[in-house]
Amino acid sequence: MEEKIQGFVLQSIRYGETSLVVKIYTLNNGLQSYMVKGVRGKASHHRAALFQPMTFLRFVQYGKPHPGGLAFLKDVELDYVYQSIPFVMNKSAILIYLSELLSRTLTQQERNDELYGFVSQSVRWLDLVDSGYANFPLYFTLELSRFLGFYPQTNYQPQACFDMMEGLFVKDLPPHPYCFGPVESAALSQLLNVGIDHIQSVVLTGNQRNVLLDGILTFMRLHAPVLKGLQSHEVLKEVLR
Repeated sequence: MEEKIQGFVLQSIRYGETSLVVKIYTLNNGLQSYMVKGVRGKASHHRAALFQPMTFLRFVQYGKPHPGGLAFLKDVELDYVYQSIPFVMNKSAILIYLSELLSRTLTQQERNDELYGFVSQSVRWLDLVDSGYANFPLYFTLELSRFLGFYPQTNYQPQACFDMMEGLFVKDLPPHPYCFGPVESAALSQLLNVGIDHIQSVVLTGNQRNVLLDGILTFMRLHAPVLKGLQSHEVLKEVLR
């Protein structure tokens, strides 16, 4: 029996009249690209809906790609069926944000069980909770930076400022604009010290949440230039205001 690969879709691009090129972050081999033929054909065995961003799949890979080529998929099935995200506007906006964020930052073609587990468990948590998830995008973005190698240092002291360029809290404002003031820095420190089940304990207004999201993404851009051009967070800010 052929072993099935687990993965979540990051992006799908139309190829020709009926096919797709799909980027999937797999548990087995990190980021991979596949050709899916006949998605829009009448006799298609694969529905296009299976390849929407952040859909979790199981599939069999076949056809060894030549250098620069693509492998193919067969026996594709859902690995997780969303219970609420497609039906709740706020959660759908968060999922779109996660998709764009991950598609711009996950580039490694190597196995990373911890990263895959983090994304999978976090998204399922979002899907299953009924409330208390407004701070989730902040938590997720910060935790992702841990896997990318530049998680903020947790050296907070009262009235400290967070220096985004250095990735740590400092006593005085740095001589550049990439920093949080004392109020935002205190909130950031709280977010750095809570688990996903307690993110609602960090009390923030909609405006504070938006300022923090902008700042955290600036921190990300300073350390991961590939993140430039992110747009979905602007919609997210309006939804979660």
